[in-house]
Amino acid sequence: MKYVRTFDRSALPPGSRQLVVAQEEDLGCAIALIRGTASAAASAADAETFALVLSGEVSLAGEGMNELAQPGDLIFLPAGSTATLSGDDNAVWVHVSAPMPEGGRSGRSASVIKVDQSRFEGAGFAYQSMIDRDIGSATMRINVLQVEPGSGSPDFHIHAFAQIYVIQHGEMTLDIGKSRVTAPADSIVILPAGVVHRNFNASNGMERHISLLVPEPLPDEIFDYAVTIHAEEAELLKALPL
Repeated sequence: MKYVRTFDRSALPPGSRQLVVAQEEDLGCAIALIRGTASAAASAADAETFALVLSGEVSLAGEGMNELAQPGDLIFLPAGSTATLSGDDNAVWVHVSAPMPEGGRSGRSASVIKVDQSRFEGAGFAYQSMIDRDIGSATMRINVLQVEPGSGSPDFHIHAFAQIYVIQHGEMTLDIGKSRVTAPADSIVILPAGVVHRNFNASNGMERHISLLVPEPLPDEIFDYAVTIHAEEAELLKALPL
């Protein structure tokens, strides 16, 4: 598994698509990088679509609307939406497609969701929920986070869901198990469920990223399961953990 995947948006030809995360990787979604095209496909009947605008302007049209999304904005197309996305040659966005869970219902109409600087919660490691099940998503929760120098996530932990970061600005440092890696702007970090990790900002500038939680944990579910890594060999089980 390649946990950090960088991309070069300037090298992407107009009207092209670069696959970054395949559906076969079993992370609950597929992710591609798209550069301006006048004929982007609408959301599938059995999948929700999300688009994070990286540069340029992206137009959301159809279903009686015509909205422009700017860099940093998130676009949500519920399953079965007939709205389309388009942009000029300068428009680049991260395109996320997530198949609907059995019995799931995608609510709300297609929309552009903007970051509200007044709604960030927490100091140092500040976050804002952009979309979740309460406002119509059946497949994931998406947060935007601003991490000041010297701040970071909880210490080593795991999740019961996949977590995917899109680094928008600055540089994230991660400890994944016993390996330390860095993720610069224009990279995607893949953390499958159960992978031990922690992440923080070791730089001198602000780090900003989008976090996808796939699927969104339930309200009464533990979010961060604490993990301790011991600097010693593990011993054989003395009894079955029943």
